[in-house]
Amino acid sequence: MAVRLSAVVVAQNEEKNIGRCLGSLRFADEIIVVDAFSGDGTAEIARRLGARVVSRVWDGFARQKQFAIDLAAGEWVLLVDADEEVSGDLACEIRSILDRDPAALSAGYRVRRDNYFMGEPMRYGPWRDDYNVRLFRSGLGSVAPRPVHEGIVLDGDAGTLRAPLFHYTHQTLSESFRRLNRYTTLEASERVSRRKVGLFDVLVPPLGVFMRYYVIGGCWRAGTRGFLLSAVTAMYRSVLYAKTYLLRTENRVHSAPHT
Repeated sequence: MAVRLSAVVVAQNEEKNIGRCLGSLRFADEIIVVDAFSGDGTAEIARRLGARVVSRVWDGFARQKQFAIDLAAGEWVLLVDADEEVSGDLACEIRSILDRDPAALSAGYRVRRDNYFMGEPMRYGPWRDDYNVRLFRSGLGSVAPRPVHEGIVLDGDAGTLRAPLFHYTHQTLSESFRRLNRYTTLEASERVSRRKVGLFDVLVPPLGVFMRYYVIGGCWRAGTRGFLLSAVTAMYRSVLYAKTYLLRTENRVHSAPHT
């Protein structure tokens, strides 16, 4: 009997991406989209493309993705973001893997993402070697309970697939800044209780981030796009530490005894 594969996607207002994403998942036996009551045509497009659409109020990246994974009926689960596309080669590789003797398979598999920045793939810097566990046996993969950059925690060993998953992120600078603001707020809420941050962190470590991307990582080879990616990433770190610092300051004020 063939192994059943469930592809799961969480989405909110992703009508510009969801068609491309779901079109690349036709090789799966089941496609589940958990839609956070989108105000655009996301849910309608997903239904039209044959996905099972479940509406759920947005409850954070980790909880939303775990909910979607728990709905999967297949023996294997493929987790894909709405702004991603499974390449044809990756679809063939996944099916080839699942056709093997189950005893020879790992608990899950890392997938290499080809990250796009401002419409083109970024071939330099830390974005070049971006591997994430996305394919895993049902019951052996769970979402790390973090507010952002959550990832999959695998109960067992992980193999690595060669074919790419295309990630169409940061298509414009405006989108980069929206993501930066949203993600730094979420991450600062987690960091504030476990890391002391000072003004030094707001100023100095971001310079190191820029150097790691632009000079050491070779983003300078990508011209203007490489400079902008390095600058936005450094800005992310600076804003993250600034928000964490302000949250810690506010918490100290609220927790101080009133006389």
